[in-house]
Amino acid sequence: MHLWLKPALAQEMVAYAREAQPNECCGVILGFGETAEQIISIANIASKPMYNFQMDEKALLKVMYLAEHSKREIIGFYHSHPRSEPIPSPTDIRLAYYPDAATIIVSLQNGEVRLAGWSIKQNQVAPIQLIIADDKPVIENTQLSIVQKRAIIASAIIAFIFMLVLSLSLLPPAPIIPIH
Repeated sequence: MHLWLKPALAQEMVAYAREAQPNECCGVILGFGETAEQIISIANIASKPMYNFQMDEKALLKVMYLAEHSKREIIGFYHSHPRSEPIPSPTDIRLAYYPDAATIIVSLQNGEVRLAGWSIKQNQVAPIQLIIADDKPVIENTQLSIVQKRAIIASAIIAFIFMLVLSLSLLPPAPIIPIH
């Protein structure tokens, strides 16, 4: 899995993170499939916003409405870690309610900006490739479709039958066995 962001969108996330310091910021990523088109910040209403985040539910509902009516999808969420690595915390993992959405973490640890992408499904965390570029990347699909798999199997069977028939046709005729 990967997520493509234009540099302006990544810069927008970083700007929100810096503006929210020393608190964590949070927001939503809208787009299609694995292509981000818009970043929307949402107020962090956590009781301890310096250490975790909680999105304002009313604002999140408005973003969901916007996504539906603009024919886009919520493809990810982002938040910041002002003082730590861009790695999901146990709380981030426990509160990941959208398993098909990417999670982007903006780290501002020691003044160094780093972004990392994650897939969090049922308490399982896996890194995703975060591509920040102006031009959409060409990602080769290394998985074969079911039609391609069937074509390969059919070709192998046909090749095996052809070789068997060819081998049998090249055998000399069987000798005549005299019967006494």
